[in-house]
Amino acid sequence: MYLHVGGNVIVRKKDIIGIFDIDNMNTEETMKEFLRRAEKKGETSIAGDGLPKSFILAKGKKGERVIFSTLASQILVKRGEIAIN
Repeated sequence: MYLHVGGNVIVRKKDIIGIFDIDNMNTEETMKEFLRRAEKKGETSIAGDGLPKSFILAKGKKGERVIFSTLASQILVKRGEIAIN
């Protein structure tokens, strides 16, 4: 099964490690540093146009990858629940 995370991007559900709300993560230095390192390594991408509201941490071919999404984390979680049923 796949999860549409915005734009033309889909992710295999079994590869998703976590879905995070950017507003809640902006204050945590550990998360900021993690995202900076991922961006520096080229492990980030953006799904859709506009300001990201969430990001998905997923397994990739060469390790972990971060996908920024313009969709809210609650919407992504609900989409995932619907696809399971």
